[in-house]
Amino acid sequence: MKYKNLFMPAAALIILAVVILTVTFCTGDGAKNRYDAALYFYNEQETAIEAENRTIHYTDRPELAERIVGELIKGPESARSRRVIPSDAKLISVSGVEDGEVIVNFSKEFCTGDAKNDILAVYSVVKSLCAVRGVNSVKVVADGADILAEDGSIIGFLTDQDINLSTDTYNSEMREVTLYFPSNESGGLGREIRSIRVTDQQPLAQYVINELIKGPQTEGLYASMSGETKIHSVEIMNGICFVNFTESFIEKNAGSAEQERLTIASIADSLTELENIDRVQLLINGMRVNDFGSINIFGMFTRDESVIK
Repeated sequence: MKYKNLFMPAAALIILAVVILTVTFCTGDGAKNRYDAALYFYNEQETAIEAENRTIHYTDRPELAERIVGELIKGPESARSRRVIPSDAKLISVSGVEDGEVIVNFSKEFCTGDAKNDILAVYSVVKSLCAVRGVNSVKVVADGADILAEDGSIIGFLTDQDINLSTDTYNSEMREVTLYFPSNESGGLGREIRSIRVTDQQPLAQYVINELIKGPQTEGLYASMSGETKIHSVEIMNGICFVNFTESFIEKNAGSAEQERLTIASIADSLTELENIDRVQLLINGMRVNDFGSINIFGMFTRDESVIK
């Protein structure tokens, strides 16, 4: 009888310990967190994207990003929505979540060849991921390659603010932009006015940079940047245009001091033609750097009228 009384408390302690361990496991570091996601799919008419709410369980933010993309590939649960990402597209990788600049790499099946569908598929990924705390911008690639818009420009990093759902039918219009390229005759910059097709889903400033990279169409002018120059993103804040290049900007464009000066002036003068831009900050892989050949580009650049001939 004595031993029985001792055994019962011991059994109770064991049960209590199991309960404590179970609660600890379910609520501790190994627990599954819950995220109420807004996932974006085609509406019923397949003319725009709209949100569908879905609960996702995850352990950490990188896993959450992967699960969000996985749910987008699965497609909508609502009968009123339609999938926007092809069902045969596969997720290869999601990187940069902890840094806030996310790159989502799909298999080549992501691109359908239909510019409208492809860009709206990109928008659905961007809108769905940018709602995650700490994710500032998203770039979507297919089999590691850039995805192109209808005008042939690269769809770089996009933020949530770059996408206006009221116009996510991929409407486009023709706009005139003023570009400045080095002149063979004057030694300064020559002006070229160009009509380009744009959408309001991407900053006009990004189109300006893309056109500069393409080079001039006017005889007597030459390119201020190599055609191999790549950009991550173009963002505007409080009158400052942040142009985030890859390291290709320095590798492909550093040369003589005069050439470097005209490259900077070409960018700054072309961008400050836009009414919402007063200054330009150049970034390399998201960071301010000192040396672009013989020129220090750590600070901001303003318009330079003296080189326009």
